[in-house]
Amino acid sequence: MRSSTNIVTVFLLLIVHTFVSADSPGSRPDSHAPIGVMGDHAHKTGEWMLSYRFMAMDMRELRSGTTALETADVLKDFMMVPTQMDMKMHMIGVMFAPHDKITIMAMTNYQQHHMEMEGAHDHTTSHHDHPVGKHEMSSAGIGDVKLESLLTLWKTDHLNVIGNIGVSLPTGSIEQTGMDGNILPYPMQLGSGSFVGRPGVTLFGYHGNWSYGSQLCGTFPLHTNSSEYRHGNTVNVTAWGARQISDWLSFGGRLLLAHSGRITGSPPDLNANMSPSHRPDFRGGTQLDVAISSNLMVPAGKPLAGQRLAVEFTMPVHQNLTGIQLKKRWILTFGWQYAIRL
Repeated sequence: MRSSTNIVTVFLLLIVHTFVSADSPGSRPDSHAPIGVMGDHAHKTGEWMLSYRFMAMDMRELRSGTTALETADVLKDFMMVPTQMDMKMHMIGVMFAPHDKITIMAMTNYQQHHMEMEGAHDHTTSHHDHPVGKHEMSSAGIGDVKLESLLTLWKTDHLNVIGNIGVSLPTGSIEQTGMDGNILPYPMQLGSGSFVGRPGVTLFGYHGNWSYGSQLCGTFPLHTNSSEYRHGNTVNVTAWGARQISDWLSFGGRLLLAHSGRITGSPPDLNANMSPSHRPDFRGGTQLDVAISSNLMVPAGKPLAGQRLAVEFTMPVHQNLTGIQLKKRWILTFGWQYAIRL
């Protein structure tokens, strides 16, 4: 609770920096937030926007809290431990504005997870019925669908305030199994298994060739899922700034502070002693990320006008993980967006 309060405090301080005198942005490459931010802008009546994002994430090295751990030491308490994990996600989204003050957004995704684990070679106790050496596991499929309404609460020539009201539908599988038929650990599952509330608020401002923004959002599972567990609540606050270099191009930077709680409950057939990834209390934590980004948009009057390409590279600068987990190393996001009026 204390971490969540601190995140909200930081967000309120960021609001002060957003309320600056500014010029009307018109159509410019930085009129959208960095591609890693979603639900940052609304549309005018009758407008549609199609989007595609590809995200890749790499995780390596074990950590508990802020302390790095050696694989051999963790293997003294578990049958196996994760050594690295990568995730790829393809996201397709659509936005439509039935009214100037209401924009509806829907997004689905396809995920690919891959984890490498190492089994114990030496034990102080008797033999274990599990493979030794390296072991790999994979999962792939559709994740949870997200639906969101963006409500324009306040709009001037230099500042937009948007209320985000969303829900995540439990369309992603929580019953992924390995080649041996055993249920895979939490990070390898494709969804939450629960309906999830997704409230938030976004501010976006402009000043000359600069743009500024901040967003506070959260995810709150509404019930325990069919596998008898429930993900922890998550609160995220992010702030960004970008500079328009030309009619085509902008560069920006972003900070992201996130806190997520532990999982409560556990699937009856998941062996919590198998590895740290199988422990529900070894989920969540607090982290601070920094990102650099760029938006490229084809201006009006040019071929393919309105097409927007974007890229963002994110790295952690602080991670305080709950229990033993793999440390996040980086996230790379590419995106395409195209707004049209039918």
